[in-house]
Amino acid sequence: MKKLINSLLGLIEVSRVLGLNENNLENAKDYLVHNEYELCFDTIITQMYEYDIEISNEVYNSISRIGKTMNLQQDSYSFMKELIRNDDDISNLVED
Repeated sequence: MKKLINSLLGLIEVSRVLGLNENNLENAKDYLVHNEYELCFDTIITQMYEYDIEISNEVYNSISRIGKTMNLQQDSYSFMKELIRNDDDISNLVED
């Protein structure tokens, strides 16, 4: 259980760095404190999706690992693949 909690704390921190607003972060932390792990996870990924926050493959892999650890159906988090940034697009923007 401690590994899951640490993984969720890590995801909360990554979400903060990527720009998820403080209100959503606090909600996720509150769920975590009250052992509502699925609500914590769902809050983070749903709000990142709603705010269209780009993620890396590494972040998606972390989301996927957490989902699998909690025995969630893959379709409950696979929509996050849509947010994976394309590094080619980033380099094209820099070149312009």
